[in-house]
Amino acid sequence: MRRLLCLLIILLLWPHPVAAQTNLPQWLERKTTYISILYPQGSEAEAERYAGYSDAIYEEVTAVVGYRPAPPLTLRIYPTKELYQQVNPAARWLEGIVAHAHTGRREISIAVQQTVGMSDEELRNNVRHELMHIIAAELSDGRLSTMWQEGIAQYVEVPTSQSGYKIALLKQALENNALATWRLLDSAGAVYDNPELGYPQSWSMVSFLIQRYGMARFLAFLEALRTASGYRSALSQAYSLSAESLESEWLAQLPTWIDGGWKQAPSVAFDQASIETALAAGRYSEALTAAETALTIKDDPAIAALREQARKGVRAEDAAAAARVALLEGRYAEAKTAIEQALPLFADLARIDRQKLLNDYLQRADQGLKAQQLLETARRDLNGIRIVAARNNIEQAANLFSQLGDNNGRSQAAQLLESLNLRLKIVGIGLIVVVGLGLAWNIDRRRAMRKRMLPL
Repeated sequence: MRRLLCLLIILLLWPHPVAAQTNLPQWLERKTTYISILYPQGSEAEAERYAGYSDAIYEEVTAVVGYRPAPPLTLRIYPTKELYQQVNPAARWLEGIVAHAHTGRREISIAVQQTVGMSDEELRNNVRHELMHIIAAELSDGRLSTMWQEGIAQYVEVPTSQSGYKIALLKQALENNALATWRLLDSAGAVYDNPELGYPQSWSMVSFLIQRYGMARFLAFLEALRTASGYRSALSQAYSLSAESLESEWLAQLPTWIDGGWKQAPSVAFDQASIETALAAGRYSEALTAAETALTIKDDPAIAALREQARKGVRAEDAAAAARVALLEGRYAEAKTAIEQALPLFADLARIDRQKLLNDYLQRADQGLKAQQLLETARRDLNGIRIVAARNNIEQAANLFSQLGDNNGRSQAAQLLESLNLRLKIVGIGLIVVVGLGLAWNIDRRRAMRKRMLPL
């Protein structure tokens, strides 16, 4: 009978074709930034209730995990037990089912009638729990077993009175030597066969791995499951330790965890190793967000030092980006200023690759400044009627702008050259006129002299 119940519960996470659902209501939609809330007419108040905190929960859980499933996700509200049982027939025979996740459809289903009497935090935990199921399924390509799924889903919950109840059950199991081995708990149906042990023990296992080794390692474990033969192989890949060794470490620290270690707030995505990894990869904004969030949970000098590095990296990248835009727009003086701000920051961060790029930028900025100075000199030459010097400067500037791909600068040089040619043309016409007037005056003068020389 217990095996039958287990199979029924497993159905909760299995995608059910929409076509198989009959007599369902017409769904209305309430959109938030990350969540599409579907509800039937008459459930507007419940929809608004979940809309009020769904986005905050999405931000919270994805920050803890360090992974953001692409929005929108779906949260579907079933106001009555009858409606909910149409999509989850197992709920007709099993008590206590209040929500479940369709990981394939990335959908959270809430049985509102079954949540009556729950505290506001417990209602939020329902969303946290099911959202984590979706995230874990995405990261593992759907290959995460129940033991780990339920463990990580509980890990992201906020402690409530139910948490204390689970801890008491786990303590009793430890004292009675009734804990399950990891291999046994991972067997089909084991968690649901004995939920009083399966849920708290799986929670303690995931919490141990994350608190001791960080979230980055746990995410590596989830991703390793995509191609690994099983969870033991994936653990070995991610942790460079055998499953047996990790299980022994977990068991050794379990009494301490039960005595209060479970109360440690999730800060796993912001452990020192994860922040260092982000910094090394040049993901400074990500590292800064992680460090600042971690420091709101707990003061840590090492994390504070990493935050300063991340801040420096953000400033450096902002300056580098500003330099690039300025170069593209021909604002070479601004580009040089930004480059000179970024270079020492990247030097402090030991980013040789970025320093090399910025030195290339600096060379281009100097080249552009030289071209602009040549044009300015050419303008002064034109005003002083130093035509040859002006032409030489314009041609040099045009050549530099061409090398830079600066069409605007090249256009300015072309316009100035056109102005010079126009001046030459005007000067040429003026000279012709002057010469012509001179010849005419000379001819008139000669004629006048001849008349005076003729005899009367």
